Amino acid sequence: METARTERTQQWLAAHDLDTEGDPEEAARDLMPEILRDEELAPADKLELGLGLLEILDTYWATVELRWFVNAAQDEALPATFWQAIREHLEQPKASEAVLQSLWADWFEDITTVERAFTEVLAKDTAALGDAGDALLHRAAAVLKISGPVPWKLKYPIYTAALDVERLRPFVYFGVLYSFHDVYGSLEIAPALELLDRLDLPEDTEHLADLRTALQEGHANHHRR
Repeated sequence: METARTERTQQWLAAHDLDTEGDPEEAARDLMPEILRDEELAPADKLELGLGLLEILDTYWATVELRWFVNAAQDEALPATFWQAIREHLEQPKASEAVLQSLWADWFEDITTVERAFTEVLAKDTAALGDAGDALLHRAAAVLKISGPVPWKLKYPIYTAALDVERLRPFVYFGVLYSFHDVYGSLEIAPALELLDRLDLPEDTEHLADLRTALQEGHANHHRR
């Protein structure tokens, strides 16, 4: 995904005799600190350039540095800008793997950030799912699939709302499945079984029979079975 941020970041890199050549992960480790410690940049400009570098490199380490920066921000405008950019990444036909990994492994697994993150990327748009266009449906599908670590009380209302959207039903199933299989997955057995029943999936759906059996036996998580 390229935006005006991409061009601005490329201009900043060129002005500082820096480039993104070589391994993207190593480039992110070298370049993100250069951006964030540039004293001539205001915090909002550092965020814009950091987001531009994420667009250029599409690598996980860029999301790590951005997360640290945003979590330390004193100005609420910075998280607002950050989350808008993340939503735009998720609304692409193929979401950034780096952004998905960051949400799943960092934001959603951290109890101090999961509620804000999940709200920003999906929960606050729950009421719009029924009339959603492609952009929101792309985002909802991406988030549902990686929502395993999100506390059940936060995601269950979204799972329920998404049942009414045919395109999202497979991703509700993935959400329940990974809620069971993720190390930090969060699941409540009775409502999870109810969701599976309401999804009305073909009996030969991959992993469905094993998942249903495990839940009926009283297991809420594969790793604590």
